[in-house]
Amino acid sequence: MKRRVTQPSVPLALKLPNLLSVEEVAAAIHRHPEVVRRQARDGRLPAEKIGRVWFFRPERLAEAGFSQFLPRMASEAATHLPTVGPGTEGLLRALSDAGLEALQHPDRDAIFNAVAGRLAEAGLSTYFFLMAPGEKGLTIAFWHTVDAATEVDTLAGGQQVGTFIPFDRIPMLHRVCTTLRPHYIGDHDELVGRVAMALRPNVAANARRLSEVLHLNTVISAPLAAAGRAIGAITVLGAGLREADLPAVMAFANQTAAALETARLLEESRRMEEATVLTLAGAIELREALHSRAREHAALAEQFAGHLGFEPARRRRVRYAALLQDLGKLSLPDSLLSKRGRLDAEERALMMTHPVVAADLVGRFTPLADLAPLVRSHHEWFNGEGYPDGLKGEAIPLETRIISIVNAFFTVTFDLPFKTQATVPEGLAELTNFSGINLDPALTDAFVVMCREGALAQAPWYVEMLEAMMASTAATPAAGPKDILGVADSRELRIIYRIAQETTAVLDLGTLLKRIVTIIRDVMGYYMVSILLPAEKSSELRVGAHSGYAVDITGMTIPIGRGITGWVFTHGVPQIIPDVKADQRYIGLDDQVRSELAFPLISRGRVVGVLNAESQQADAFSEADVALMSAVGSQLASCLEVAQLHDNLKREASHDPLTRLNNRRLFLERLDQEVARATAGGESFSIVFLDVDELKRINDTYGHLAGDALLREVSNALMDAVRGEDVVARYGGDEFVVLLPSTSAPAATSVAQRISEGIARHRFMAGRELLQIPGVSLGVATFPRDGRTAEEILAAADATLYQEKRKAS
Repeated sequence: MKRRVTQPSVPLALKLPNLLSVEEVAAAIHRHPEVVRRQARDGRLPAEKIGRVWFFRPERLAEAGFSQFLPRMASEAATHLPTVGPGTEGLLRALSDAGLEALQHPDRDAIFNAVAGRLAEAGLSTYFFLMAPGEKGLTIAFWHTVDAATEVDTLAGGQQVGTFIPFDRIPMLHRVCTTLRPHYIGDHDELVGRVAMALRPNVAANARRLSEVLHLNTVISAPLAAAGRAIGAITVLGAGLREADLPAVMAFANQTAAALETARLLEESRRMEEATVLTLAGAIELREALHSRAREHAALAEQFAGHLGFEPARRRRVRYAALLQDLGKLSLPDSLLSKRGRLDAEERALMMTHPVVAADLVGRFTPLADLAPLVRSHHEWFNGEGYPDGLKGEAIPLETRIISIVNAFFTVTFDLPFKTQATVPEGLAELTNFSGINLDPALTDAFVVMCREGALAQAPWYVEMLEAMMASTAATPAAGPKDILGVADSRELRIIYRIAQETTAVLDLGTLLKRIVTIIRDVMGYYMVSILLPAEKSSELRVGAHSGYAVDITGMTIPIGRGITGWVFTHGVPQIIPDVKADQRYIGLDDQVRSELAFPLISRGRVVGVLNAESQQADAFSEADVALMSAVGSQLASCLEVAQLHDNLKREASHDPLTRLNNRRLFLERLDQEVARATAGGESFSIVFLDVDELKRINDTYGHLAGDALLREVSNALMDAVRGEDVVARYGGDEFVVLLPSTSAPAATSVAQRISEGIARHRFMAGRELLQIPGVSLGVATFPRDGRTAEEILAAADATLYQEKRKAS
């Protein structure tokens, strides 16, 4: 007789510990278990059916966009690793922080140091390589190890930075740069072999010890790509890196590459500026009559600016201005420049034009345009008796006051016919006699202190200046893409990265903003998303775009500093609000919102907007959300800044600067469109032509400012009287026009009457008087009754207007 033995039932989830049950997933994504089962059956959730039961893998849920399963993946992965590394969330945070910091630095070395420092905090060592000329190999540009830097340098043979390594010795990096895809190696012995191959033959035997010091258990190398080509590579090494970290390292490498490319372009721009300035300075030096010492002046002025604590960019401005200060003298005749003795009145008047000429020449070259005020004012005196503008005291640019002191110092030292060791001390004493007259007293004292300290310490710059002075001769007196994240394990990272890539192609601000909020809301699963930007009033923020809100809040404004978003815009720091009801700053538009994440969008160190996300769940946002936002925040901010500039330029080109109404060009475009639409649909529309009465009398009696106030008030009255779809424009001078789509002649007459009555209720300020608008004359025309083209409709409305004027007179 056979007996059936029933084993105690064991939940299937316990047999397969890496799988999640329906109940666990439902709790994590805040859905009912039945909803989860239905979505699994429909294929909307990645699931596996074992028997009659649905189970889920955390990694597939994360790929599907559910970021709450990333920590589960990290904890499971950690249990399978023999060594403890930075962890997925910690690595993501370190990489996003490093990438964000890289984008905020303007030069290459600062980028390297910032990135390496951030990654070192996560226990990772870093090597940066740049493509060598000829693209036959890479050059070590920077390296940073977590510890034992001295031993690493010794084992590698010293002088690592600048070392050229041909591609045949670094095949992995060659493949990374060729395919533009990251690569992972987790085999320690393989890594030792690759290190031995990369090292110079005389130190190749140190490969194993070097690998031990560097904790070389796992390595990820990623390309630094710009404009579709590799400009170098980065290698991140340490214990515990995983192949699943490839997309995060790749995204970070792209941010770093963008920062390096920006730094390179800035450096090229600086070199171009430098070359232009030196070319112009060379032209001055070739003019024998000037006996120019511009380079010596510039060097000492830059030294003085550094003594005063100027940052490098401002020190360059001082040097450039000193080099170009005599540029305007190229327009003066040699006879004037070489004349000994006092200039007559006519000659002096001609001499006084050279700063203006120099400023005009410099101002024509856009990169140097900001130097124009400096070279224009280099003959201004501190007491206001200089030329050409008679500027006084601190109205003279600080850089120019520095150059004036240097010029005066050269006059009392270098330009003397005989020089001794006492020349400089005597010259400094003489400088103080001009303090408060043509020289700034405080800066003069600071210059004297700098020179005396330099003499006492025998500073190299002082010794060099002294030698140049002793060797000088006296001057003749003179007057005066493809998807590079294809290997990504995380769908979330791929799509967030795509946002940054796609937005670079969009210049229309409204389209860009709508795309950003829609993609972020869909991908991240946020309840509501909005972007706030600076409004026309500098004290306000406006909602640029939103997704998920029950009402249209586009254009809504809040005072800067108010609300959570206002606080973030002011301070430039992300804010996670677990419970908005407990935060007094919260400005609510939806009673169901429980938590909020506000992230500042920063470009070139300036906050250009705030990305705001809200959730129905309390404590719905974490540092992982902030890390992901950080990974793309800088790119979004840069795109926003470009789009805002483009939008401002477009608006300026299509709007009247006085009334902010549409201008004539834009109105005529809209009128042509309306003619085409009405013709195709067999519909009608109307226009109202309007002429402001007695504008000339207002201008003659009260001044043109009063006339401008009158026109602005008329525009306000027009906007109050029309519908949102109507087009109001200033046609020219005292004429306005309103386009009324889908409006018949009787309805247009009613609108005209409403406009006239509304204007009669408005007042405007003329000086200190509050006046009533004198009145307006109106003309109405309707398509197709009064014309079938834009020209005919405008002519008909204009004719009606002048008929009304004649009747009134």
